[in-house]
Amino acid sequence: MPPNCVKPANADSYIICDQLPFQKPACRNNTTGLVPNIVYYIWIGHGTLKMYHYISMLSVVTNHKPDKVLFYIDGAGPQGDLWLKLIDQIPCLEIRKFEAPTHIYGNRLTGIYTLTDVARFQILHQEGGIYLDSDIVVLKSLDPLRKFPFTMGFNGKLGLGNGAFLAEPNALFLEEILNGYKDSNMVPKHAVFLGCQRPRKLAIDRKDLPIHVEETSMQRPNVWVESESIAHSSHDLSDNYMIHIHPKNQDHKFTSDFFEWGIDEIRVHDSTYGAAARASLFGTRDLVFLRGEESLARDRKPRKPIILMPHNDTRDFEERLREYKVKANVGI
Repeated sequence: MPPNCVKPANADSYIICDQLPFQKPACRNNTTGLVPNIVYYIWIGHGTLKMYHYISMLSVVTNHKPDKVLFYIDGAGPQGDLWLKLIDQIPCLEIRKFEAPTHIYGNRLTGIYTLTDVARFQILHQEGGIYLDSDIVVLKSLDPLRKFPFTMGFNGKLGLGNGAFLAEPNALFLEEILNGYKDSNMVPKHAVFLGCQRPRKLAIDRKDLPIHVEETSMQRPNVWVESESIAHSSHDLSDNYMIHIHPKNQDHKFTSDFFEWGIDEIRVHDSTYGAAARASLFGTRDLVFLRGEESLARDRKPRKPIILMPHNDTRDFEERLREYKVKANVGI
C-alpha cells in the first residue's frame, strides 16, 4: 500500500490518498545475471518528449531499478519540460551521442524505423543489456529475464517484438538477426520481416540458437490481437513484465489523445493503459482518488485474461514473405 493511502473495506481496486503517492526513481548495482543491468533507449532526430515517453522511462527506474539508463541520441535529442524533469529525476541517466547507421553489410538503410532497428541490434550485440522502446512501460523487475542469454516477447501475430529485448554481450541469436541484413533484397522497406518475423522463425527452426520467449508478458495485450485499444480495454497485467502501448497505427499516426493525458486523467482512468501508467507513477495499478473524492471512487471493471496464442506455425511468415517479395519485385 502506498504511504498516505488507504483501501476502504469495500474496495477491490481503488485507494484513497491524502496526496498522490509518487514512487521515487532509484538505480542500483546488480551484476547477477548474464545480461548486464543496463537499459538502452534510442532517439533519432529531435522532438518533444511526450507524457507516454516520460512514463516509459520513469517506469524502468521505479519498477526495475537498473544500474544505468543509457540514452542514445542522433541529433538534438528530446526537448521539453518532461525531458528536463527526467534528467533531474533519474540519477543514473547518461546521454550518449552517436551516428545512426546508414548502411549494414554494404546495404543502404532507409526509413527511421529501419535505422533504429539496426542501431538497437548492433548496440546490444556489442554491449549487452536491456533495450526498450520509449513506449514500453515496465511493470516489475526484469531480473528473472536477465538469466537468459537472449529474450524477446511473442506479440501474438506478427512475430517476436523487437521493441523490447534482453541480450548478453555477443548474443548468438542477436548475431543471427543481424545476419539477415546481408540479404540486399530484403533490406529496403524490410517492415516486420527482418526485425520481427524472421526472429520468430529462427526461434522455431534454429534450436541451436539460445532464446527465451515470453509468450504474453512483454508484447501483449496489443490492438492487433485483442482488437481493442488499451485506452478502453481492461486486461489483467499481474503476470506482465511490461506492456507495449503502441500509440501510433501502421501509418505512424496517433490513434488517440489518451497518451497525452496528465496525472489527473491517468490516476482515475479505468483502462489497461491507466493501470500500467499508475504502476509506473505510483507503484499500484489501482485507481487513485484523493480525499474529498470518495463520492467518485469506484472499483475497476473486471479484467480480462491475456489469451495464449500459438506460435509454432510459420505458414503466415512464409505467406507474408512471399507477398512482400512479389510486391518488392525481388524474386522468390
